[in-house]
Amino acid sequence: MKKRNRITVGILLFVGVMTLIGYNYIYQDHRDIATEDSVYVLTASQLIQDFQDHEADATQKYLNKTITVKGTLQHIDETSLVIEDVIFFALSENTDPPTPEQINKLIQVKGRCIGYDSLLEEVKFDQASIVNP
Repeated sequence: MKKRNRITVGILLFVGVMTLIGYNYIYQDHRDIATEDSVYVLTASQLIQDFQDHEADATQKYLNKTITVKGTLQHIDETSLVIEDVIFFALSENTDPPTPEQINKLIQVKGRCIGYDSLLEEVKFDQASIVNP
């Protein structure tokens, strides 16, 4: 009977530990891209050229990385902006969009690369914020 109790306690302990690990994995803190250091600092033309030349390699290199992109601001709205008609940024909730006066001027934006849309030939970012030069 004692051996059976030890096995039961061992199983319950194992299930408890696995439940705790699973809970912590599922409910972990989200990344704060605005406070992270950029892994890469590139111009928009460099970034898009990498994806156009070798999409698979560029995806492996840049996907889910924090990147600062420099380029000419082409389009803005309340929640997003576009640099040089090829880099799309979805702004983070606490980031104010640039002013209309900044259109056609150089800008630096930091965000998390979420992929390349080969149909539109556009690199997409989320959690973006404006970087002061």
